[in-house]
Amino acid sequence: MKWRCAVCGYIHHGENPPEICPVCGVDSSYFEKIDTQPQETSEKVPMEILTPEEAVKKAVRSLSYGLFIITANHEEKDNGQTANTCFQITSDPVQVAIGINKNNYTHELISKSGKFGVSILDQNGGDLARNFGYRSGREVNKFEGIKAHRGILGVLVLDEALANLEAKVVNSMDTGTHTLFLGTVASGEVLGNGKPMTYDYFRSKNDLKKRKTP
Repeated sequence: MKWRCAVCGYIHHGENPPEICPVCGVDSSYFEKIDTQPQETSEKVPMEILTPEEAVKKAVRSLSYGLFIITANHEEKDNGQTANTCFQITSDPVQVAIGINKNNYTHELISKSGKFGVSILDQNGGDLARNFGYRSGREVNKFEGIKAHRGILGVLVLDEALANLEAKVVNSMDTGTHTLFLGTVASGEVLGNGKPMTYDYFRSKNDLKKRKTP
């Protein structure tokens, strides 16, 4: 079987997708099985036969997600990563939660500093999503060539985002491969008036771009 990472396009061969993408670091929920069987022309498309495990993963991929750049800073070190898990928990005070893989450099910086930034992408932010999703911040400076500024907590947030938030971590939960960080929002700014990027929109545009590439 072949599995493709919907963020960076990495192809994995095996009975199951990898737990972590070796290229961009996202978890197995981002992988989609590639149909390698020749398609037959027919008016009726037979239902795909799925194992219970495959059915759960496919159903979960139907959930609606946004697409964000989560940023962190600690002792003059900065990093950012693409993530789809960010949502509001309460409105008074305003609190948001993010899910970050424990293997990621961003996780390390958030754990040590107790703060994080969220840059909310618009639908033109595909290149930013790829820039912050392909490589590890331990090896490269992902902010090189990227327009960004520091917020009141000292975290870098993107200039070309739809909006930015900064938050202080007030609680966290170990979920196995990831940590769910709960943060009280300390600042926010609106930079544009476009439509927010969704994971589904990014995936559809990414697939279209690949089909057009010779």
